Amino acid sequence: MMPEPWAPAASQFRPGEDDRTMPAPLRPAEAAAPVVSAPAGERKSLNRKDIVLSLGLYLLSVIAAFGWAYDLFAKLFDLVHNRCTAKKDFSVQCIVIRPPASALWGLLIGGGGMFLALVGAMVLASVAAMTGRRSWIWTAIALPLILVAGAAGHVLVATAIG
Repeated sequence: MMPEPWAPAASQFRPGEDDRTMPAPLRPAEAAAPVVSAPAGERKSLNRKDIVLSLGLYLLSVIAAFGWAYDLFAKLFDLVHNRCTAKKDFSVQCIVIRPPASALWGLLIGGGGMFLALVGAMVLASVAAMTGRRSWIWTAIALPLILVAGAAGHVLVATAIG
């Protein structure tokens, strides 16, 4: 019984070579030639309209994230507080009130979700623009993600306060 060949018959080998052998070495002229990925004329150019649209959507996402972050940060002061009472001997006794777990989850979901959506949109849109693909898609996906993460964080924190 013969072992199966490690490469398919229509592979990188020259005709007549055995499938179980290594590829033939390159000729000196082929080995010395520089490797060029693609000619400059074949590469896709940056689409200015696509980049402007992507930048506008990203700025809109940043504004939405700052709005939700401002809301969550304002609610943070309602979560973290102490109850202090003054005694007759002018000393103060304080009881630390811990925030509920849902509030901490709300801050994590809201802040972390918005941060990940913004960073992901920036990285993926940049890579897409440099490879000649549509970059506005990634910022358009990030905008509703930011709105949903901010709203979820707001609901979780607001229910813990009220």
